[in-house]
Amino acid sequence: MGLPWIPTPQRCVLFACSAQIGRHTPVVLQMPAYDRRLEQAARQLFSEVAISTGDFALYSVGIGAPDYDLQRPEGYFLSIRYDTVQISSQDAVGLFYGIQTLGQWFRMRERPSLEICDWPDLALRSDYLDMRGLYPKFENLLKYVKELAQYKINTLVVEYEDKLPRSNRELCHPTQCWSVEQHRLFLKTASDYFIDVIPLQQTFGHLEYVLKLPEYRHLRETPDTPGEMCPLRVGAAELAEKLLEETALLHPESRYLHLGCDEVWSLGKSAECRESGKSRGKIAAEYINRLAEKTVSLGKIPIVWHDMLAEGSDAELEGLNRNLLVAVWLYSPEAVNAQALSLMERFHALGVRTLPCSSVRASDMKADQNYPQIEQRLRNVDAWAEMIQNSRCIGMINTNWCSTFSLGNPYGLFETSRYPAFYAAGRCWNLKAGTEDFLERFLTVFHGVPDPALSGGAERRYDYYKTVSGFLSCMDRNQDTAALIDIMRRFEYAAPVNYTVFRGNLFPESEVELSCLKERALKDYRNLGMVRQELKQILSKLLDPEMAELFLESRDYPNRLFQKELERILGISLDVSGDFV
Repeated sequence: MGLPWIPTPQRCVLFACSAQIGRHTPVVLQMPAYDRRLEQAARQLFSEVAISTGDFALYSVGIGAPDYDLQRPEGYFLSIRYDTVQISSQDAVGLFYGIQTLGQWFRMRERPSLEICDWPDLALRSDYLDMRGLYPKFENLLKYVKELAQYKINTLVVEYEDKLPRSNRELCHPTQCWSVEQHRLFLKTASDYFIDVIPLQQTFGHLEYVLKLPEYRHLRETPDTPGEMCPLRVGAAELAEKLLEETALLHPESRYLHLGCDEVWSLGKSAECRESGKSRGKIAAEYINRLAEKTVSLGKIPIVWHDMLAEGSDAELEGLNRNLLVAVWLYSPEAVNAQALSLMERFHALGVRTLPCSSVRASDMKADQNYPQIEQRLRNVDAWAEMIQNSRCIGMINTNWCSTFSLGNPYGLFETSRYPAFYAAGRCWNLKAGTEDFLERFLTVFHGVPDPALSGGAERRYDYYKTVSGFLSCMDRNQDTAALIDIMRRFEYAAPVNYTVFRGNLFPESEVELSCLKERALKDYRNLGMVRQELKQILSKLLDPEMAELFLESRDYPNRLFQKELERILGISLDVSGDFV
């Protein structure tokens, strides 16, 4: 393994000599115009920073004059030689990323002299924050936003649902909605780290938080679909436009506005839709077009998921607003290979741009997953990265879902998705970089493991959740993430007797069956009680109390159901501590 960078630089040349620069190396930060964000980033690495502004051709930090002219947007040149360092770029964000790379170099145990010429392959490199279910404590979320910049993520799509501080308080969660001050601080933190926030405002499907209210219930496509709005019902489009107006107002610096518009399964079943004589595809296309025009009038570029539009014929899609950016979400490598190119070419032929979307956490037919199904997730990212190397795509959104839908069983905590999220970040920056050693690089860069002794090539990329517990004792960074994964894995195996309870029903008169069940239950439920206490402790550090209770209940409820059945079969009582009475 070479130097453990994430992302891998486009070009890196190492020299035999070690470098002697450190925190106390004096540097000069040069900027055509003062940028507080660059000073903040420079001072995080160096204690002696002189500021110089004026008519400079390049942004730079270091000693001496820049000797490389890098023209690519967001690109930078980094040179470390003996006791001198130089970073230069044509733009502020490029210099910022050069400083982030230098920060990774400072955290390495071996620090060779080197030269790096680096730039991103994709202009838009987006992470995803799904706030419909469980999400981190606010202070932890701010730390995560800052962390994204270290891996050169420059965009964050946020699906706020009812957590956005709106003027209509009925549309705000009673206990978990952010305050106005929190939202402003969140946006400021993102801006400080050169991250653009794209708000996602649902306007079609996934509107449970709105359509559950009595005054909006009549807008449902059918009475039994509380998340899906009929676009032809009087007042529906007006409600969607009002939501978009306020969301845009709350995000004055955001260039894009995501309109959602996916998975409206019941579309076409309402009386209005049936009587219109229009197909599902035509209804969706006309409605989305109206919302796109509204979004453009608000000064934003509209983004919409692809699936409802894909149902329309070419004739029905012919009039699509050319400002629209269609987010093509395909979450398996097989779907990407089979469908992505034809889908994207179809939209391109209609004059509409597309935006690929992978997923670093998705359903994968496992609603109770405690961490991402890693092989499927990395292969999905790989399939997209390989397909778009020669495409016209401006970037990629790497979605990260908290559940199948807002009222569904929560997936594992947000913190457990760091590994695939930063894998995707690396691929978005450098589409052609090798990934065989990503597990070793991640253990070093993210966890600070001094020398992860792993081998086995590309397949080891899928072993993170199996192996990370073994490095807990030698980590000096992000131990909570590894500890959470370790606890969740032990929690999964803490009550294996649950899966043999059926034998008590099949053989109620068998002394040997019942004795075996009782012996194993005693041991397993005591172990479960101990692991449960560990889980409670770490949840208190990562989640607000209400969310911690919800997550624990989602994981513990099945165990309690099995416990009641065991008590019935065995004729004993099992208290909450795991002791039989």
